[in-house]
Amino acid sequence: MKDIFDECQLGDLKLNSRIVRTGTWETETEEGGFLSPAVYDKYERIAGSGTGLIISEMFVLDRKDRFAPYSANLNYLGFVKEYKMVTDICHNHDVPILGQLAFFYYDDGDNQKAEPNDLTSEGIRKLQAEVIMAAKKFSFAGFDGIQIDMGNNFYLARFINPYFNQRQDNYGGSTENRVRIASEIIKVIKKTMPGFHVSIRINPWDVRKDGMTAEESIRVAKELEKAGADSIQLTARTISYLYDGKEKNPFLVYADELIGSLDIPVILGGSLRDMKSMNDVLNHSEVEFMSMSKPFVAQADFLADWKANGEGESICQSCNNCYSKKTSTCFKYGVNTD
Repeated sequence: MKDIFDECQLGDLKLNSRIVRTGTWETETEEGGFLSPAVYDKYERIAGSGTGLIISEMFVLDRKDRFAPYSANLNYLGFVKEYKMVTDICHNHDVPILGQLAFFYYDDGDNQKAEPNDLTSEGIRKLQAEVIMAAKKFSFAGFDGIQIDMGNNFYLARFINPYFNQRQDNYGGSTENRVRIASEIIKVIKKTMPGFHVSIRINPWDVRKDGMTAEESIRVAKELEKAGADSIQLTARTISYLYDGKEKNPFLVYADELIGSLDIPVILGGSLRDMKSMNDVLNHSEVEFMSMSKPFVAQADFLADWKANGEGESICQSCNNCYSKKTSTCFKYGVNTD
């Protein structure tokens, strides 16, 4: 029987449990982007509670990005020094940490909001170079890898989606071409930064006509694996796929099919809230790893209670205020829930 607190291996990363904490917004920084004591305390509580892998709050490429005011800052003077303290906190608990990179807009130098179809070849090279440099910055600060967000409706999610990408060059058309912008990034990171984990977030599908289908999403994941990606995380705006003992939700069926199509690990994301349901998913599917986000906003160290008691349910009520109001603190429970 599998259990969420099993020690396991996610590619090259040794984990203390199957639980992956995924960050969202970062609004607890001080003026200039410097980290507040609350940020360090948050990471201490998350890392010390039984989390297997931590994925940081979202970092953006450009300070003018739509989500920059609510995101972690990659380009302030204290980044390497301060985030080295964060990664040290995680490593002191034997917990690896990935830096999450996501952006909604891209400034190609001519257009601050250049869409995928607008980018010239030079613009694509510029974007790729900036993502690779972000990976190097994460490495300098002690991160074990990078997660590139190509899910939800972020920029690279639109780039690989046939609904948005109507390019007529080598970066449009076929699955291989639409994924090429990311494949080339991954190849450079893996070649120049050996041992640096590259994780990619993708959507399972969308509801747009001529958009991303489940079959196409699997083809995308295969291209990412071929390029050298170390893991895939599934994400979507609202997903509830908990096993009910009778019939698998379609998302779980998709997850099993994706896992069976790849040789790299897949992290399942969505509305996971209680230990029993999570263990049911583990033992009635091919899933090996699960991610949670909002429960850690409501209570950073809740996993410690679950581990001690052998059961538990998050106090998170899935009100979604933390996400919709773009804050890294819980409206109901505040910063601390001691």
